Amino acid sequence: MHTLQNKLLKKRPQLSELEKQVLDYILQNSNIITKMSANLLAKELFISPATISRTAKHLGFNGFQELKYAFAQDEQGLESTEKTLYSQQLADLGASIELQLHETLEKFKQIPLEEIVVYLKKARVVELFGMGGSSPNCIHAARKLTFLGKTANARIDWDELQVTSKILTSEDFAIIVSISGETPSVIEYAANLKQQNVPTLAIIGTKHSRLETLATYTIQAVVDMVYFDEVDLSSRVPFSAILDILLIQFAKSLGLA
Repeated sequence: MHTLQNKLLKKRPQLSELEKQVLDYILQNSNIITKMSANLLAKELFISPATISRTAKHLGFNGFQELKYAFAQDEQGLESTEKTLYSQQLADLGASIELQLHETLEKFKQIPLEEIVVYLKKARVVELFGMGGSSPNCIHAARKLTFLGKTANARIDWDELQVTSKILTSEDFAIIVSISGETPSVIEYAANLKQQNVPTLAIIGTKHSRLETLATYTIQAVVDMVYFDEVDLSSRVPFSAILDILLIQFAKSLGLA
């Protein structure tokens, strides 16, 4: 509740029954009270304009106009506070994503990018594996690879993913995107790929996961885990950045960029 409303409520016991009726109406309709005249409010409550004026004075104002002005100022102050809070939250979120991206790119410098690009060029088929929130990253990357002339897939059916992980060969290339690197189905796919000697790039959001031990190459995407109840709202921007850089380098190697 607004500070002004709290102050007025504290004065309610000092009012007459008619004045309490006026105050209650004002508090319940604070969003429209600034647009009403004393006469209109009096008609609405079937009382005299004098009662409206008297109520305002007993509440500490010179009259109804001053009371309305106080409500208008209070509303503006609340809106200003909400805007400031929203702006700060937006700035904090932007700074967090920017830091995650910066740290991810620093780690990216440590991987043999040219070797991975060579695998991409030589691969008969590029398969991207991602579950849940990581799936869209894989789908977008597969689409871009297709436009670049490479046969690429990002399947979403679990059974298809399982079968695919068993039939790929050393002539193919796999990219696995996982924020935890511990999802059981993803670990199963990675184990199948390793058994088939499929060169694999794992893009993982955490250090020292089981997936890391199964991949040929590993890139860590620095991600702050954000959950609301059980909903995963962690940013996938670092994953997108890694895939975009990888595909741009691949396009350059083809003389397309």
